[in-house]
Amino acid sequence: MTNNIKASLETINKLSQLLIAQLDARIENTERDNSQQTLTVASSTNDTDQDSEQYSDQQLAKLVTERHALISQLFNTYTQEQLSVELPLINELVSLDNQLTSKSQHNKQTLAAKILKLKKSKKVSKLYQKY
Repeated sequence: MTNNIKASLETINKLSQLLIAQLDARIENTERDNSQQTLTVASSTNDTDQDSEQYSDQQLAKLVTERHALISQLFNTYTQEQLSVELPLINELVSLDNQLTSKSQHNKQTLAAKILKLKKSKKVSKLYQKY
């Protein structure tokens, strides 16, 4: 039974690490896109290797759903005493969860800023079109 708990926690932690890596890549790409848009000189970069490793929104949603189901199953199946045997893995799960929350919030703020910037530039271009 302890092996099942350990295997479940390790799987959840691996999924969490994968999600964190994907969020990091998305944040990096968003910030890189923002900085490239401000440059007037276009330079070609070789991003094909990075982009091929990025998951689509659907794949990320599937990972999040799978992770959530595994966590729910783990805590619904085992008691607190059974889970306490694998306390280091549970602590890692909590730490990874905090990182996921933090990175998700950062990604949300970055995307919101990008949307606001796009809206402002649309307003400016509409004003110029009037004249």
